Amino acid sequence: MKTAAIGGACLALVCSGIAGCDGSDGSECASEGGWRRTCGRACVDSSSDPAHCGACDRPCETGVCRLGGCCLRLARRADELDLLFVIDNSGSVWEQQASLAEQLPRMVTALGTGDLDSDGERDFEPPRSVHVGVVTSDMGVGGFDIPTCEEAELGDDAILLDAGDLSIPGCVPGDYSFLDYRPGYDPVAFAEDLGCMVRAGRDGCGWEQPLEAALKAVTPSTSPTRFAMDTTGHADGANVGFMRQDAVLAVVLLTDEDDCSVADPELFDPSSGTYEGGLNLRCFDHPAAAHPVARYVDGLLAVKEQPGQLVYAVIAGVPADLAAEGVGNEEILADDRMQQVLDDADPDRLRSSCTKPDGTVAYPPRRMVEVARGLRDRGAQTTVQSICEADLAPAVDAVLRALADVDVSLSDGLLCPL
Repeated sequence: MKTAAIGGACLALVCSGIAGCDGSDGSECASEGGWRRTCGRACVDSSSDPAHCGACDRPCETGVCRLGGCCLRLARRADELDLLFVIDNSGSVWEQQASLAEQLPRMVTALGTGDLDSDGERDFEPPRSVHVGVVTSDMGVGGFDIPTCEEAELGDDAILLDAGDLSIPGCVPGDYSFLDYRPGYDPVAFAEDLGCMVRAGRDGCGWEQPLEAALKAVTPSTSPTRFAMDTTGHADGANVGFMRQDAVLAVVLLTDEDDCSVADPELFDPSSGTYEGGLNLRCFDHPAAAHPVARYVDGLLAVKEQPGQLVYAVIAGVPADLAAEGVGNEEILADDRMQQVLDDADPDRLRSSCTKPDGTVAYPPRRMVEVARGLRDRGAQTTVQSICEADLAPAVDAVLRALADVDVSLSDGLLCPL
């Protein structure tokens, strides 16, 4: 039985059936942690608040049960999933975008069937609906004239894509900003459409801000959180319809750099007198110019009612052996390869953390791992995976396991007079 605070002293309780919910079937209630339970049903003991929970005399509606004088709605499982991919669309992640796209048919099939290992046996209850959207890590550079950053002010602005790289055969613009998958749909056809979107191109800004993109994409305009140029979040505006209140939200970041989500856009000013040094190392040289990690831990948790409704996955420059099951965030952050230091061979760059299959390198994603640590400590599901694997099958498997581990019960609570 799960409990949650609602309406001051009233408590939201979960009943497993209508008959006998108030103990009227004559069953005895065994004391357990302040509440009494029996036969999968619940009843209230003397620790409840009679001022609230004993005064409800209205008839119970259909679909609710009566407990201790209060009308209780039945629990329901969180059975919808909103899956957001945040894709680095700078020039160095093109191959990894394609690698992710190759894994999508298997991923979509698993989400539709609940079968993680393709053995014909259901491993988890599949969601009845999956919304899938894609945003890029390009959030602009404060309007400054920077190479590779064509949309200098806000970049792609965390607005859901309606198309990816149109140079790919078969990829065309759609009339939608996200896709909706349900069991019974053709997973291969759906994965092809989604594959076009995750292959978001290679012309994006080279100063990646995936954390800021994720937060702006899912934050409503009514939130006090503000973004570049005093703008608001897009959840109820440009991205309206993607997120659903009771759905599980999964955010998957794909990048080979660390996050550079900045609070002060002057960091990108080539002629800045405040932030000196080459542009390539500005985020490293001036970490105080970046938004604190807590912004993303608090901000992502704020968009869901329960921490268990949030899944956060990082696919980035973590050495493959550190992405193994059982390796914790603290161990990842403590590893020497995950330290951000200048490269002895090229002091104008950071030392890489791992080498990708195409021979290019990735860099320590410390900020994104720190967000994972903060979210896990607060009750969210998280996983940190490597972009340097031979393919992204292990990363996708880990994301699917995290989604399968989600078990959230929702209730509309007590119908009591306040």
